[in-house]
Amino acid sequence: MNLFKISVITICVCRAAECLSQQTVDSVLQLKMVEVTAPRIDNFSSGNKKQTLDSTLLSNYSINNLADVLASQSQIFVKSYGLGSLATTSFRGAGANHTALLWNGFNIQSPMNGLVDMALVPSFFFNNIQLQYGGAGALWGTGAVGGTIYMNNIGLFNKGLSVFANTSAGSFGDNQQQLGFELSKKRFISSIKIFNHGAKNNFPFINTAQFGSPEQRQSNAQLNQYGFLQENYFKITTRQLLTARLWYQYSDRNIPPSMTENTSIAYQKDQSYRATAEWKRTGYKLASIIRTAYFQDNLWYNDSSVNLNDKSKTRVFITEAENRFSITKYDLVNIGVNNTYSKALSDDYIKNPAQNRTALFANYKIHTKNNKWEAVMSARQEMVYTKPVPFTSSIGIVGNIFRYFQLNVNAARHYRLPTFNDLYWAQGGNPNLKPEQGWSEEVGLTYKQSHKKVMWGGNATLFNRNINDWIIWLPNTYGIWTPGNVLKVWSRGLEYKLNVTYEVKKLKVQLSGLYNYVLSTNQASTTPNDPSVGKQLIYVPVQNCQGNIVISYKDVSFMYTQVYTGYRYTTSDNTQYLNPYTIGNINVSTIVSFNSFKIKVYAQLNNIWQEKYQVMAYYAMPQFNYQFGLLLNYNKPNKINTNN
Repeated sequence: MNLFKISVITICVCRAAECLSQQTVDSVLQLKMVEVTAPRIDNFSSGNKKQTLDSTLLSNYSINNLADVLASQSQIFVKSYGLGSLATTSFRGAGANHTALLWNGFNIQSPMNGLVDMALVPSFFFNNIQLQYGGAGALWGTGAVGGTIYMNNIGLFNKGLSVFANTSAGSFGDNQQQLGFELSKKRFISSIKIFNHGAKNNFPFINTAQFGSPEQRQSNAQLNQYGFLQENYFKITTRQLLTARLWYQYSDRNIPPSMTENTSIAYQKDQSYRATAEWKRTGYKLASIIRTAYFQDNLWYNDSSVNLNDKSKTRVFITEAENRFSITKYDLVNIGVNNTYSKALSDDYIKNPAQNRTALFANYKIHTKNNKWEAVMSARQEMVYTKPVPFTSSIGIVGNIFRYFQLNVNAARHYRLPTFNDLYWAQGGNPNLKPEQGWSEEVGLTYKQSHKKVMWGGNATLFNRNINDWIIWLPNTYGIWTPGNVLKVWSRGLEYKLNVTYEVKKLKVQLSGLYNYVLSTNQASTTPNDPSVGKQLIYVPVQNCQGNIVISYKDVSFMYTQVYTGYRYTTSDNTQYLNPYTIGNINVSTIVSFNSFKIKVYAQLNNIWQEKYQVMAYYAMPQFNYQFGLLLNYNKPNKINTNN
């Protein structure tokens, strides 16, 4: 579908929503201004379990990548292949390509493999990260099966001039530099964040795959990475906001050998360009959002030992429009259209594939007069060119019961389209693949209470998910690996969180504990006598838990995190596994302030108990390691106009 057709659809949706709001609202009552500042994850994900990592928490992980943050501060299992190497996520026993990673509303999953390497995403680029557990295909489309990671950049007007400089050094040649500048006026914000990261990653480890389990040092693991994020916010009027962002990043890293290999000379280079623009208008009858994005990812992989030199490029164009309005003062309606065009160029494909997806989506939220109960219904129909993909829908309910409890219930249909690798890989691609699809359900109970200086609470969530036509790669009769809709996967389990906060004067103590129990099993297979039927999926821990304690007094902060990860099977018949491991980390900092300057001195001590472990089989992980840093922050507020 060309851009002209998309523009026509967008205009039609806008006008239809405006007409409906005028016909209904004007004849019933005068409504308050419809807000569009909150994304769909806030307004239309009722019933789903959600977690927010705010700017205060993220400031403790400014020198870490997104994988590090999620591994220590969420209930997501992070599959890491080693320090600085590939890292992916698993929500509730789902696959790595079942996680939708959204940057300010745009999905940045690769069309080639459906993945995003979390080790390449710097956490300090974002001041708010939200995690949505469970399927959300009606909100975000393909790939939002296990969960969604929503990375936000929120601009605050009239804050003045802010400048920061951050530098750190750590174990195994790790060194980082970060610079930031922001000018925030009453109607204009411009900011830029720049970073540079280098590391040797030559840590010692015990090689359990070699005879005698000798101690070795990681080789060919160097990393060099740099990039910037530039943002501009313009208040055209009091009701209109224009935003433009540019995110550029380059990474050059060597690929270390596994424990079963003697050496490696492979390396990989990743280069990304991400540009977005967004227009918002807030009104009393209708609120509108129009956004567009262009993403380009270049990848070079070289291993001269096997005469391999692969280059690939992907380009993605996204255009989206949303309109929000209220029919009564107790509801909110959202209608939108999305068009995503993806193209890939690679020598590993039979041809250079392209895909055009158009989606129509609608959301409806209604709440009671006292706001104690609300319900959300969502629907989405997506087309690949002119062929419809599975229709998705969801319903969620949130309500207060008794005095201190909140009930969350959600049911959703989800799907994942085959990737370009699945469909077009020259040696084994299968163009006849069907989309993965299924249902997910969850019910949760949240408890909150406070008494004088103590606040405590917790939540427990039971979840269930079924995925049919799960795509896996298997060797055919000719020994060529090819993908097929082979498995039927059933995931179910329990998530629990408990937190207590004690605060008196300038002392604050926070305790929290998280626990997951996940069974994710293959229930059926098209392969005869498949030994994986009824078995736990590989690299899905049945149990994992973590505990956090944060103590802050005035400008001094101490945080201790302990993470336990249970058994993970490494074969589909569950005959081989990796032992559990537990990691202890410390994060400590102090801030000195004078005039407009703040100086923060901080340290991270990781794996302080010297645990010897593997997240993925035969990929080495470091024992004790550290990072020390210094952050300088300068802020000059805008002058107050005393004449007003």
